[in-house]
Amino acid sequence: MRLHFKDSPSRRTALARLLAPAALALLPALASAQSYPDKPIRIIVPFAAGTATDTVTRLAAQQVSDALKQPVLVDNRPGANGAIGASAVAKAPADGYTLLVTTNTTQAANVSLLKSLPYDPQKDFAPVSLIGKGTFVLVTRPEAPYASLAEFVAYAKANPGKVSYASSNSSGIVSGATLALKAQLDLIHVPYKSGPAAITETLGGQVSALFIDIQSALPQLRSGKLTALAVTTAQPHPLLPGVASLASAPGMAGFDLSYWIGVYAPAGTPPAVLRVLNQQFTQFTRSKEVVNRFADVGFMIEGSSSAALEQFTRSETGKWRDLIAAAGIEAQ
Repeated sequence: MRLHFKDSPSRRTALARLLAPAALALLPALASAQSYPDKPIRIIVPFAAGTATDTVTRLAAQQVSDALKQPVLVDNRPGANGAIGASAVAKAPADGYTLLVTTNTTQAANVSLLKSLPYDPQKDFAPVSLIGKGTFVLVTRPEAPYASLAEFVAYAKANPGKVSYASSNSSGIVSGATLALKAQLDLIHVPYKSGPAAITETLGGQVSALFIDIQSALPQLRSGKLTALAVTTAQPHPLLPGVASLASAPGMAGFDLSYWIGVYAPAGTPPAVLRVLNQQFTQFTRSKEVVNRFADVGFMIEGSSSAALEQFTRSETGKWRDLIAAAGIEAQ
């Protein structure tokens, strides 16, 4: 049996009136997405200029700018473990003109490191694309009385409370705290706002050692101004042959830590705009020139879909929660 409904001008008019508000509400978003971008895009980096995140962002910004025919400006907002910059993007208009290029520090670790966070890493952002992953390294001056991880541990044991390590983000904080706890060392943690500042202080002898990304450390390592003691990943790094893994230290078996960089927009950014951004950033990560350039400095370029980055961010939040708990770190 078929049911037939009689159409009429009055019925069509009533339906149109019912749908009109919803349709009108969609028009600005549709128009914005179709014309996007029609003005400069700003990328906020929640870390200082000269960091690994900043270096990758500036190259990506130039390529995205060339492709979209609009200026893409990089705005460094360091401080509070990246929370200042991340919060600024979380509160920005969801129109695709303010983006965040950041790391596991703001999107996964800060939830467990900070008691009060001015943004929600899950609710306040729309993932765009992963950019890549890298490794941290423990470095010191060549003049230090230790030239390997084993010697560093032995020296720290023999000199409790006299050996310090610097860090400027969650990777360094967690690596150092885990080493101190598991190897039973009395180490002094010296936090810095940025990696470049921490490198300067390490070179000057103000701190004993430093956890820093390989990309930032390589120029000083290659010039002989710094010495690598250990990498934070379970496997040795190809650019640092002969350098031990932190997992080889007493009590550190199985320790494996790397960092990652991704692109996020404010939550509520139109899907069409997110697709444009994802296309441009993943195109950047597929460039052989870019991949080879960063491989030479120890950073693996890797793009992703927006959905994949969202799932990855959620899994990383749990991973970093476990790492921070295992390191005995209490939220500050």
